[in-house]
Amino acid sequence: MDRRIKRTRTAVFNAILDLMVEKDASKITVLELCKRADINKSTFYLHYKSMDDCLQSCFQTIMDGVINFSKRIKYNDIKNDPTRAVTILLDEVEKKVDYLYKFKASSICGPAIKVLKENLVSCIAESNGFDIEHNYYEISAITFAVAGCIDAIIEPLPVFNKEELFRLMHNMLKSHEQNQ
Repeated sequence: MDRRIKRTRTAVFNAILDLMVEKDASKITVLELCKRADINKSTFYLHYKSMDDCLQSCFQTIMDGVINFSKRIKYNDIKNDPTRAVTILLDEVEKKVDYLYKFKASSICGPAIKVLKENLVSCIAESNGFDIEHNYYEISAITFAVAGCIDAIIEPLPVFNKEELFRLMHNMLKSHEQNQ
């Protein structure tokens, strides 16, 4: 991707997050977004069809990152030793903690978290070759782990204590598997 396109999309993404902290996403106008992103209105329309398209694109950017990250999580790692999976997750969170804090403060956080959890479970299940008919237990365990980990990360924001979260998630995942 051309670096100018990347720079523009990054500016728009950051502006969207900033504005969503201040107001409901449905009330953000193209003009105020352009002003915050320091771009022209014509530049906005070169990249997006509408404000809804822009919001969808920003949300898709977040989802793509999550999907790419989740493909690296192997069920057996979670089951036998969750250290690697928890480390991967918390390293990603640490890189994006400022975005996550803004996202948590936004009006779309609740519905987006639901979609995020569903996509994570689906991607981890698919990348491990699971389907609900043959792997009900495994998919249930993944659902439990994903929901617990996401809630443990999002709820206490803006505080992010990587060591405490690691200990909590690791112990939770290990105790769940030991009880089976």
